[in-house]
Amino acid sequence: MDERRFYLPDQQNYFISSGAMEKLLRRADGSATLCYLYILQQKGNFNLQGAMEALRLSEQEVYDAVGVLKTLGLVSGGEIGASEKRSEPLERQELPQYTAVEIEREMQADKAFAALVKEMSCILCKIPTAPDLNILMGLYRDLGLPPEVIYQLISHLTKEHRAKYGAGKTPTLRGIEKIAHIWAREGINTLDLAMAHIERREKQQSAMGRMKKVMDIKQDKLTQTQEKYMYAWLEMGFDIEVIALAYDKTVVQAGRMNWNYMHAILKDWHEKGLHTEEKVTKTDGRKPPKKHAKAELSNAPDRDEIARKRKLLEQMNGQ
Repeated sequence: MDERRFYLPDQQNYFISSGAMEKLLRRADGSATLCYLYILQQKGNFNLQGAMEALRLSEQEVYDAVGVLKTLGLVSGGEIGASEKRSEPLERQELPQYTAVEIEREMQADKAFAALVKEMSCILCKIPTAPDLNILMGLYRDLGLPPEVIYQLISHLTKEHRAKYGAGKTPTLRGIEKIAHIWAREGINTLDLAMAHIERREKQQSAMGRMKKVMDIKQDKLTQTQEKYMYAWLEMGFDIEVIALAYDKTVVQAGRMNWNYMHAILKDWHEKGLHTEEKVTKTDGRKPPKKHAKAELSNAPDRDEIARKRKLLEQMNGQ
């Protein structure tokens, strides 16, 4: 008997969120919609035989429907043991392939999608290839992300990519697709949520740059381990001055920069609630190192850019 446990973001209240409804309607998959309603009704408990009988679907149709729901980020969990795994994975990693005719028909019928294609070309400074259009249509139709969210995603990733690799560089659509899947799983599916996420990300990047200065890091690109440590310190809520104090203490006591040693210092201060320079110096007795000029956050676009984006988003929303 195939019995599992799924987790839905709505299952405490047993209602369908507007985001989930929009994804289901855009996908227009009757079996997936029925399967979602069944799992919701069962409060996340999934019984294959019960689903087949209640929905009047075959075993393969039920598995395919669950795969669609996981691709859309509407359910998670439900893993099965290695001995029970079937040849068809529940979660599809690849978006479906569309023909040129299907993509052209979508562009003609959906002005929002056509506008998105145009803007993608402008942002990436290239004529989209057939694989590019296939990915873009998959993010829109199958992943269920609204066009304004996809637009913000592409703009944001392009800005980050150029800041890291140079003004003329652009991310690949395959790379954008990977981040889109993360956004879908995390429920970043509205313009407000996308903008809030981007704002947090930009603040983190600015703080990372300031940390590099106080820690005298010359390398342009941080390693994954270095980024992991820095993000952890940001999540702990430390002021940049406290990062400077921890770095100073690390170099003095360890004789060199030691990431694990510095993390232990900051973790100890975090557990003691010492997140500001004043509290650390008062408790630890350390003198503040030489001050570094604070880099002010200035991510606001100019007025012309704001007006252009507003007009684009209105067009995508059919206003």
